[in-house]
Amino acid sequence: MMRRYIWGTAIILACAGIMPARAAPSRQGNFPVGGTVGGSCVMPQAGPLTLSTVVPANGKLDPGLNNVSWTLSGWSCNAGSRLSISARALRLNNPQTSLTPSQSQTVNFTARANGWTTADATITTGESTALGSTTLYTGTPQTQSAPRTGSIIVSVSNFSVSTNKGSSANSAKLIDGTYSATIILTLTPSV
Repeated sequence: MMRRYIWGTAIILACAGIMPARAAPSRQGNFPVGGTVGGSCVMPQAGPLTLSTVVPANGKLDPGLNNVSWTLSGWSCNAGSRLSISARALRLNNPQTSLTPSQSQTVNFTARANGWTTADATITTGESTALGSTTLYTGTPQTQSAPRTGSIIVSVSNFSVSTNKGSSANSAKLIDGTYSATIILTLTPSV
């Protein structure tokens, strides 16, 4: 009889695992979820804009350089942004180490970026000698307070031959050769 009792208890315990369990009462809660999206800007071109010219034997600067412009599409910032422009003067690609007072191998100019901010971002190179240098001149950044997508137009103007003291821009002539300048735009989130 003891054997039947143990056997019956074992069957009851085994069946207890088959019976459905009662569900606990449901509970709800609100859990706030937050996150941060960092400001970022997308630029269509990673490289600098390059302005090039060949100076003819007469030493006169090509008048076609004034108001040359580039339209750069596909710029985008998901926050307010800051635009700045930098430039190196137009200079002979293989510069000389000395020149006579009537010669020059450097041309200053103004570069302007517009269409992104209310005020244009500008820079005028400031080489003060005919030899020039590789100095990078940077203008004052301009800001855009809201997210933006659009184009930026870069233009160049106001070319002037850089001369040594004692000579004037009207009398100094550029050395014949290939000249180039570099223009760099920098767009960063301002938040």
